[in-house]
Amino acid sequence: MPLQTLPIRNLGSSGVITDINAYNLPITGFTTGINVRFDEGKVTRAPMFRTVKDQLGYKPRAAFGIVPTSGFDTVVTVSDSWVIQEYISGVMVNQSGSITGSLDPRPYTIGQLADVVYINRPDRVPVYRLPSGTTFADLPNWVANWRCEALRPYGDFLFALNMTEGSTNYANRVRFSDIVTGNSYPSSWDETDLTKSAGFNDLVQMQTRIVDGAELGNNFIIYSLTEVFTVEFTGGALLFNFRKLFGDEGVINQNCIAEAEGKHFVFGNNDIYMHDGTTKKSLADERVRKFIFSTLNKAKSDRCFVQHNKVLNEVYFCYVSGDQYAGFSGTDRCNRAAVYNYTNDTWSFYDLPNVSAGTQANVNNVLTYGTAASTYQSIGGSYYGQEDSYNRHTLMVGDNDTTNGIAHQRVYALDLSDSGTVALNIEPDTVKPPLIERVGIDLDEIRQPLRGYKVVTKVLPQIATLNTANTTITFEFGASDIPNNTPTYSQTSVFDISTDYKIDARASGRYMSYKVYLSAADLKDFEFSGFDLEVNTTGRV
Repeated sequence: MPLQTLPIRNLGSSGVITDINAYNLPITGFTTGINVRFDEGKVTRAPMFRTVKDQLGYKPRAAFGIVPTSGFDTVVTVSDSWVIQEYISGVMVNQSGSITGSLDPRPYTIGQLADVVYINRPDRVPVYRLPSGTTFADLPNWVANWRCEALRPYGDFLFALNMTEGSTNYANRVRFSDIVTGNSYPSSWDETDLTKSAGFNDLVQMQTRIVDGAELGNNFIIYSLTEVFTVEFTGGALLFNFRKLFGDEGVINQNCIAEAEGKHFVFGNNDIYMHDGTTKKSLADERVRKFIFSTLNKAKSDRCFVQHNKVLNEVYFCYVSGDQYAGFSGTDRCNRAAVYNYTNDTWSFYDLPNVSAGTQANVNNVLTYGTAASTYQSIGGSYYGQEDSYNRHTLMVGDNDTTNGIAHQRVYALDLSDSGTVALNIEPDTVKPPLIERVGIDLDEIRQPLRGYKVVTKVLPQIATLNTANTTITFEFGASDIPNNTPTYSQTSVFDISTDYKIDARASGRYMSYKVYLSAADLKDFEFSGFDLEVNTTGRV
């Protein structure tokens, strides 16, 4: 059969699909994608971790960005033992005040209402800080022997979810405070005070315990392990209307709900889904669901969290994974993010350096020639671009892990490499190489028979990089004769983006495969949008 050319374009259109047999995927789909993202029809490098603050000296478990009336944001972080530190323009300040607490692995919920910040964990009374304050204190007007699983704002109220009152747990109780006024905390939680708006509702029809809740538009959404309820403010004698939305999925942990484009993106116990308060849609089923939940460490599901990256239009579903590609293995905190790009409906996966939580904030990262300690290769943005340092980026907090080479506890900023805007150093401890792989290519697109023995002779990539110091990228080509067999890779080719236009190849078999990756020390961004594949079929073998 004569030589044929298969033009493959728009490589960023399908993303990673792990749960379908490779030979049934579209030609633009990938069977593996680690530390890459899919955007604008291209495969590009994932954002990297830049160090905002190093050597915290304690184990951060939670983070929350606070927007002040002027100046840069601050970031409140909390340790497993209730040490409250606040990042303020390069300095960590202890804001614990008289707050003490014992070591506890359960997650915190942090929220803000009327410019007052609230921190809660079910082992003690919630704490708060007024906008005029510095340190945190126990929440006034809260009954001393009450505890709640989550404390969240809704409209002019605070909602306390899954109450323990004295020695009795009311797992499906929703308590709401009196109406909150500006710069103040609730004046009452007493449902018997008829001069106040405080009260509670027991969702007795709910089958499993309440885990968390979050605002969505004008409503508040309550999540149990297996169900979802909505709350509507009516303003009548009962104030709120509670009704069931879904009964087939809930949420896996606190902080596993993110809002984007008027929808909730939810990390459930058996699926990842989104909804608009009316209609629910699975995002992972028949794509990456089996891969995620078969490798998720369920014993550490209380480590899971979800973070929205507004800059890159991505939602990170973060968890502790035992998958074969994990760059950081055996971690106590999250080492894997399943990443959903809601603009182009694609999935990919990122390595996480033992992180516990995420938030959005800007940070004071303005450098001068005198204060910059590294090179342009490791620092993002430009000196000119730092005149406007108020763009908010995704931040994460992480613990040290000497086994995996992570030396310190840190606050990180996620940012692209060459085209990044955060003028901070990429943290070498966190760098893991990008990899894309596609196996099981049967060449149906050019009507090649399955019995035919294909020989790839040449590949002409369409690939670019902004980096002028290093312009190489590595390709490997392989094949297998049996559909579900692991391919044998027989050729490695280093492609120079600045000088090469083709790769001569000799991979042969019934099902073709290829990989593209960078070395571990290579920090550059790249854009891989397509290629021509020249192939010959030698006949029946």
